[in-house]
Amino acid sequence: MTSTLLTQIDDALTAAAIVIGGAFAYLKFIKGRVLTAAVGYEIRAVVVAHAVTRRHLPHQSFTGPPVGAIAIEVAIRNNGQVALTVPRDSVQLVSVSSITAEELGRHRHDLTQDAVSWKEPDAYFASANILLDDGERPAGDLVLGPGDVLTLGVVFAVPAGHNAAAYLVVLNSFTVSRRWLRLCGRWSETRKLVVPDTEAA
Repeated sequence: MTSTLLTQIDDALTAAAIVIGGAFAYLKFIKGRVLTAAVGYEIRAVVVAHAVTRRHLPHQSFTGPPVGAIAIEVAIRNNGQVALTVPRDSVQLVSVSSITAEELGRHRHDLTQDAVSWKEPDAYFASANILLDDGERPAGDLVLGPGDVLTLGVVFAVPAGHNAAAYLVVLNSFTVSRRWLRLCGRWSETRKLVVPDTEAA
């Protein structure tokens, strides 16, 4: 085998190593971080004992004056390097369910992880699309650049005579981002367990 052939083989192996190394670096450090959007969520909630005015509340079916409220703030953050879109016609659904003391003690960890059969027929439940402002959708899609945060909020009234050990707040959110030349939609679910008289962040 001549030295020229050995040199050619060595050059070919070097070139292959460079290609493989570059592909590995792309997959590990670039793809999914730079070329796609990464969405992050944060839920803050606090239960207050005093009533709030009706104009701050979504429609709820119970009658009579509320004795308190649970105020919820949701932050949608673009943790990626490309634009993230919250479509104007999308649903950013926040739901609140009451948790009894017995079920709280039994399923405290699972309540924020997996679905469990803790609901009771008369349990308090409320939900709202927090993207709506007094029932109206935004004028256009909400586009978040890298590092941008969209903050949305809602206040749910707590009916009279209702005593819960805790509340489970669930956010179901839909966002859209561009992956290469096509748009990709994504549903995400985030949960937060809230205990009255404390703030969850």
